Amino acid sequence: MKSLVYHGPRGVQIDDKPHPSIQHQEDAIIRITSTALCGSDLHLYHGTVPGMQPGQTLGHEFMGVVDEIWPEVHEVQVGDKVLIPFNICCGHCSPCMHKRPMVTM
Repeated sequence: MKSLVYHGPRGVQIDDKPHPSIQHQEDAIIRITSTALCGSDLHLYHGTVPGMQPGQTLGHEFMGVVDEIWPEVHEVQVGDKVLIPFNICCGHCSPCMHKRPMVTM
């Protein structure tokens, strides 16, 4: 599968990567149909985000179709069209349980 991959500051390219697989009981695999860039992507591109390592796949705002889910996932079904914003919440941590998912701990 084609992916936008970080290769160091100001160095990104489209690389082939393996198709994802379900790894956790809350996983869903989304086939991307549209994506966008936002200002925070520039921080990644310029290499100013601590912890960025060459080989990491970029992208955090996209739309797509649910291709695969774990049997325990009930919020979406295979074939659903979804929009994934930057602020994905787990729903289980303390901030999520108190309806404040954007608060960092």
